Amino acid sequence: MPRLRGPAIELPPPNQRWALLNEAIYGDPLIGGHHRAPQDSAYPWSWEKAFGRQAPLMLEVGFNRGRFITELAHRNPEKNVVGIEIRRRFGIRLAQQCGLNDEPKNLRVIWGDAKILLPKLFEAGSLSDMFVTFPDPWWKKRHAKRRLVDTNFAAEIAEKLQKGGFIWVKSDVEMIAEEIKEALVARPELGDLVSFEQDDLPLTHRERSCIKNGLPIHRFRLTRNDQPFSGYFEEPEEAEDTENTSEAGFEIEQNAE
Repeated sequence: MPRLRGPAIELPPPNQRWALLNEAIYGDPLIGGHHRAPQDSAYPWSWEKAFGRQAPLMLEVGFNRGRFITELAHRNPEKNVVGIEIRRRFGIRLAQQCGLNDEPKNLRVIWGDAKILLPKLFEAGSLSDMFVTFPDPWWKKRHAKRRLVDTNFAAEIAEKLQKGGFIWVKSDVEMIAEEIKEALVARPELGDLVSFEQDDLPLTHRERSCIKNGLPIHRFRLTRNDQPFSGYFEEPEEAEDTENTSEAGFEIEQNAE
């Protein structure tokens, strides 16, 4: 896949835009990103309609350059695969690649905020698998609340996974891997934490770089058990972040996949 250069990525023409769901969700293919909720007309949302078929549903949050999720869709043609990415240029570019190649037909993408979209577009027990691959560590203390998997998001994961479904995690940052693990293990609905091997899933762009440079990678998964969903735990209140959170500002700090 060619290297990305610069923020300007053009929308594919309408007949090649079938993989991008932003127009159906937000009303415009160029609307999405941080803090954006779906428009009222998006409801009731139907993944069967979005894919034109009924099939088990897989979700990757933060697909970045899209190598992992594209290969995931190729490996699982019997499943519907959804990717949510906060950065517009990555979301539109992957949709563009799908349109140009006219495949994989079982892949749909959204450039949007997963913390908003997961509770609004996915029903309880609707996901067979969810993937969190090399999430941004947001190193600064005042930015820590922007990290993807906090207590509430762990609850969302537990609610949306079907019984026997998996949450898969990869990270090259030990602190982040442990933080995610702690949040997930705290959920009584998630158990059987095990490590998995490099070849069990497709590789991401960042993962290839880590392997090439001999850097350690933390890989683990948990299984949704039979316990009923036990609700949400309370999050401690944090001071409001008053910094500029425009898309450009976020992209400066984002950790490339």
